[in-house]
Amino acid sequence: MSLIRNLSMAIVLCASTALPVEAATKINFMYTAVTAWAELYVAKDQGILAKHGLDIDMTLTTNGSLISAALVADTAQLGGPTPTILLQANEQGLDLVAVAGTNVYPLASPSGVIAAADSNLHGPKDLQGKRVGVPGLGGIIDVLTRKWVQSNGLDYHKVNWAEIGFPQMADALKSHLVDAVASVDPFYTRVIADKTGYDIGSYSSVIPAGTSPVNFVATRAWAEKNRDTIKALQAALEEAAPYINDPANDKSVRASLATYTKLPPPVAAVIDVPKDFRVKITPDALAFWVEVSREQGLIKGNPDPKSLIFP
Repeated sequence: MSLIRNLSMAIVLCASTALPVEAATKINFMYTAVTAWAELYVAKDQGILAKHGLDIDMTLTTNGSLISAALVADTAQLGGPTPTILLQANEQGLDLVAVAGTNVYPLASPSGVIAAADSNLHGPKDLQGKRVGVPGLGGIIDVLTRKWVQSNGLDYHKVNWAEIGFPQMADALKSHLVDAVASVDPFYTRVIADKTGYDIGSYSSVIPAGTSPVNFVATRAWAEKNRDTIKALQAALEEAAPYINDPANDKSVRASLATYTKLPPPVAAVIDVPKDFRVKITPDALAFWVEVSREQGLIKGNPDPKSLIFP
């Protein structure tokens, strides 16, 4: 009996002195509804984030330019501003850094400039004097479409550019608010499928292979204080990639895309899923964005792409 009593007391003592289980790191991630974040969508739904000690809330925004301000205000700790927004924010002194990559160009998913069904537009030169909708002025699609227009012999200053959120693009074409829009999947496929418009060219044709479309971004101050968290995020993303690339998981991957992009499941069932993921970011992945941002006057400086990557 004394042995049992002593054993019981030992169990009670261990239970009362055991350290509490460390809670998962809580993070808010602000993003736009694109498939580039597929690794994170899947990592969250498949328990990979939790496995690596991460608890990430997903905050969807229709305007990527809002993300930089949210990071500085600490209402989001991670975000997905486009590289051009990242460059502009840094020139304004916000000191943001890319901490992990997504997929790279050329992208598997379709994208392009879509003209309204009855517009009779056929190429970039036809856009002179026309109103073209882009998801965010100064964002990568805006910058790339201007580059595409310029590369095809038309001064992009002769196009009237308008900011139209992805979800509103189809209605903007139908109502003739704009003559054309520059879009990317999952929205591109929907607009083409319902015959609201037709493709007149690919703005992504001007991008060098290996360039990043978007990256996971944080303030440098937050990144410095959370090095282990960033390593955990990178490891989780690396683990999610093989899951996405396994055809056996296609149904669940598409379910995650539908959940976080707010796409109807029938649409998510047919869009192209990103495959070529590069969690580790290289300076070459950002060099094009520095060049084109300077060319279009978005930034005046000439930052070293390496300085934009953490660590």
